[in-house]
Amino acid sequence: MNTSKIVFIILTAFVIFISIVPHHKCEQRRLSSRVVTTKYGAVRGFINSLANRQLQHVEVFQGIPYASAPIGSLRFMPPVTPPHWRGVKNADHLGPVCPQKLPDVSNETLALRKMPMGRLQYIKRLLPYLKNQSEDCLYLNIYAPAVVGREPTKLPVMVYIHGESYDWNSGNPYDGSVLASFGGVVVVTINYRLGVLGFLPAFDGTARGNYGLMDQVAALHWIQENIAEFGGDANNVTLFGQGHGAACVNFLMISPMARGLFQRAIMQSGSAFSPWALARDAATFTRYLASVLDCPTRDNTALVDCIRQRSISDIMRVQLDVPDYLTAFGPTIDGIVIPNEPAVLMKNYKDLFGQYDLLFGVTKIESYFRFSAHEEKFGIDSVRRDRIFRTLVRNVFTFHLQEIYLTILNEYTDWLHPEQHPLNIFETTVEALSDVLTVAPMLKAGNYHSMSHASKTFFYVFDHQTEESDYSPRMGCVSGEELNYIFGAPLVSSLSHFSTNYTRSEYSLARAVMTYWSNFAKTGDPNAIFVDEDEELEDRDSTRYSPVSWTQYDRLHQRYLLIGLKSKMRDHYHSHRLSFWLHLIPSLNRPGEGNLSYEHHMLDDHNNLRTYDGKVRDTPSDISRVVTEEVFYPPPLPMPTIAPTPHSTTQMPEVSTRQSQIVVKLKHPSAELTEADSSAGNGTYVIEDSEPTSASVERTTVVSSSAFDMGIYSTALSVTIAVGCSLLILNVLIFAGVYYQRDRNRMELALQKANFQQQQQQMGNRMDAGSGSDPSNMSQGGTTKQHPMRAPPPSPAGQYLQVQDFTYPSINPAHYLNSLPPKHHQGIAVMGPPSVTNTPKTDPQNTPEAQPLLPQNQSEVRMMSHLWSPPNQEISV
Repeated sequence: MNTSKIVFIILTAFVIFISIVPHHKCEQRRLSSRVVTTKYGAVRGFINSLANRQLQHVEVFQGIPYASAPIGSLRFMPPVTPPHWRGVKNADHLGPVCPQKLPDVSNETLALRKMPMGRLQYIKRLLPYLKNQSEDCLYLNIYAPAVVGREPTKLPVMVYIHGESYDWNSGNPYDGSVLASFGGVVVVTINYRLGVLGFLPAFDGTARGNYGLMDQVAALHWIQENIAEFGGDANNVTLFGQGHGAACVNFLMISPMARGLFQRAIMQSGSAFSPWALARDAATFTRYLASVLDCPTRDNTALVDCIRQRSISDIMRVQLDVPDYLTAFGPTIDGIVIPNEPAVLMKNYKDLFGQYDLLFGVTKIESYFRFSAHEEKFGIDSVRRDRIFRTLVRNVFTFHLQEIYLTILNEYTDWLHPEQHPLNIFETTVEALSDVLTVAPMLKAGNYHSMSHASKTFFYVFDHQTEESDYSPRMGCVSGEELNYIFGAPLVSSLSHFSTNYTRSEYSLARAVMTYWSNFAKTGDPNAIFVDEDEELEDRDSTRYSPVSWTQYDRLHQRYLLIGLKSKMRDHYHSHRLSFWLHLIPSLNRPGEGNLSYEHHMLDDHNNLRTYDGKVRDTPSDISRVVTEEVFYPPPLPMPTIAPTPHSTTQMPEVSTRQSQIVVKLKHPSAELTEADSSAGNGTYVIEDSEPTSASVERTTVVSSSAFDMGIYSTALSVTIAVGCSLLILNVLIFAGVYYQRDRNRMELALQKANFQQQQQQMGNRMDAGSGSDPSNMSQGGTTKQHPMRAPPPSPAGQYLQVQDFTYPSINPAHYLNSLPPKHHQGIAVMGPPSVTNTPKTDPQNTPEAQPLLPQNQSEVRMMSHLWSPPNQEISV
C-alpha cells in the first residue's frame, strides 16, 4: 500500500511537472505573430518575456544572414549580399560562429598557470556559445521592444561589435534583450570573420585584406536597408564595442567606407592606438602559415590561391608564435578600409573622425588576464617583473630600449618601500601594462577627438567591482566586468554568460549605466532625467543611484565620470602616469642624431632569451627598415570620396601597398607615401627627403609623434600670444586717441580764453574813450567816432563749446572796474556794462550807428545774452 502511494505521488508530480514546464517555456519564449519583410525575404522572430515585471517584452530575431557565406571562391574575398529566400524564415535560433581556435581550458591545472581563476570561470560560461562553428557565419541578431510590432516607431539602433580577440568570440553570447527593453532601443549583435580568414593582409592587389572590417561594414549596410522594418531608425545608429571590438569601432570611425552608416560610437577599453590594434607583421605570419601548409611563399597570387584551397581544419591546426602584446592577424593599413595611419587620419581628416559623437572609457584594471592564479593570490617577484618589462619594451618600442626599460622600471617602483611585497610588485606591474596597452592609447584617441568642435566627447572610468565577482577584490574592477551592467544582467535572474548574483545597489547601478548608454545613443548626450526606481526600492534610499551630470571631455580639463555606486565627476585621470606614456616615452623612442647602428638601441643582454617573459619579436637587421611613429610630413593628400560599400575598389592616392619600408620622399613639389612593410614591426616611419640637387643626395629623418603633441601646445600658445598682442595694440591706440582729443580740447580752450580776454580789453578801452574828452575820439563834426565791436572768431569745435566757454565770466572783470574814473563830472552813478535785459530797446534800423556784434541768429544772440548779463549792481563814483 505504501509502495503504491509512493508511485502515485511520483506519477502525479511528474504529470504536474510536464504540464508546467511547457507552459512556462511558452510564457517565456513564444513565436511572434508578426512577420517582418526584409529586402531579402520574410522572417519571424519570437517574444522573450523577461524575468522582471518592470521590463516590457522583447521581440528577438536570431540568425539573420546579412551577407553570403564566404566559402569556396568567396574565401578571402569582400562580403557580397545575401541570397534571397522564399517563404517565412523562423529566426528563432542563433547562427553558427566563425571558425576560431578557442582557449584551451580542458585541463584546469594547466589553464590556471596562464590565467586567474575568475578568467577561467568566465571562459567556461562563454564557450558553450562558441561550439557551433562554420565558415557560413555572417549572421546578426536583433533585439527590439515588442511594442514596435504594434505601433510605427523609429527607435535608436545600437550595434555591438564583440571583443576578446581578433581570433575568437562572437556576437551570439551578448543578449541585448534587457538593454533593448529598458533603454527603448533596438540592439543588434553581429558575427564577423576572425583570424587569417578575416584579416589576411593585402598582397599587391591579389588580396584586399581587412575582411573582418568589411563584414562589419556590410552588416551596417544591411541595417541601413532593413532596420526600419524592425522599428529602428537607420539615421540614428550607434556602434559600441569592448576591447578588440572597440578598436574595430575606432577603425570604422576613420574609414571612408563606413561614412554615413552610423552617427555615434562607444569605445570600451580599446582603441586604434593600442600596440595590439594593428597587425604590423601580418605578412610575415601569412608566409609562415603558407610554408606550413606547403603553399608557395614568394608568389603572392599562388600563395592566396593555395591557402584558399586548404581545409579549414588544416588552417586552424597551424600554431603561430605571436610575440606578447602584439597581433598576428588583425586590421592592417590597406589603403582602402584603413587608408592611412590612425594618427594621420585623426589629425588631418577631422571631418571624418570628428563627425561622430564619442563616448569612451576604461575600467580600473585592464591587463589582468596575463597572470596566473598563483600570481594573482601571492604576487610576483622583481625578477619576473623585470622580465615582463623587458619583453614589453622589446616588442612594443624601437629606439633606446635600455633607456626606456630603466625609465619604466623607475616610474613603477615604490621608492618609499625598497623591500617591496610581491603583491605590491604585482599591482604596479598590472598598472603599467594597463596604462601602456589600453589606457594611454584610449586617452590619445579621446584627445584627438575632443579637438573637433563639431561633435561631443565623453570619458568614463568604470570603478565598481561586483561584490560576487569572479576576480579578487584587491585591485578593483577588471576589464569586461562593465559589460554585466551595460547589458543589464543585474535586472534579471540570468542573462547569457554573465554572472547571476547581484545586490540591490548593483541593480540600481545597472539601470543607471543603461540609461547613460541609451541616452547617448538617442541624442549624443548621456545626461537625462533618470527614471524612478521600481516599487521594491522605494523604501531603500541607500540603494538608489544618485545621477550625476556628465560633463563633456576636452584636452585641457580632461573631465571624466567615475562610475560606481556613488558616481562623481573627476578630472585628469592618472595624469602623471599617462603623461609618462604620452610624452616622455615617445621622446625616448626616437633614433637620435647621427648614423647609429641598431645595436646602439638594443637592451643590455639583448639576445639572452632567459631575460624575457614570453615570446619576443625578432631583432631587425637594418634600422632603415624600422617603423616607429605616426606623424608624417608633408600632410597627406586630400582623401578621395569613396562610396560606402564593402565592394569598392577605389585606392587611396597617398598609400600604395608593397613589401618595403614606409617611405615618404619629399620631391618638389609633390610627395608620395607608401605603406609599411609588415616585418618592420611596431609602427615607426622613415621619411626620406630628396633635395633637387645634381648629386641627388637623399637624407633620412624619422619623425616622432611628440612633434605633433608639442605642435598642439605651440599652436595654442601662439594663438594666445597673438590675441594678447592684438588686445594690447588696440588698448594703446584707444589711449592715444583719448590723450590726443584731450590735448586738442585744452588748446581750443586756451585759444578761446585768449580771444575773450582780448575782446574784453578792447571793449573796456572803448568805453573809457566814450566817457572821457580825448580829442582823438571825436570826429571833425564833433561826434564820437564809433568803432564797431567784432566777435572773436568761432572755435573749430563748434558753437556749443563757444557758448560754454564764454558764459563763465558773469561778473565785471577787475581791470574793467579799475578803468572807470573815480568821479564823474555830472555826478551820476555809472552802471556796469549794459545787459540785453535792462537796456532800452532801440530799433537797429533807426540807429544807423549801431552795428551788430555777430551775425543775427538765435544761437549767437543767446551766447551774447549770457556774455553780457552780469548781476545788477551800482558802483558809486
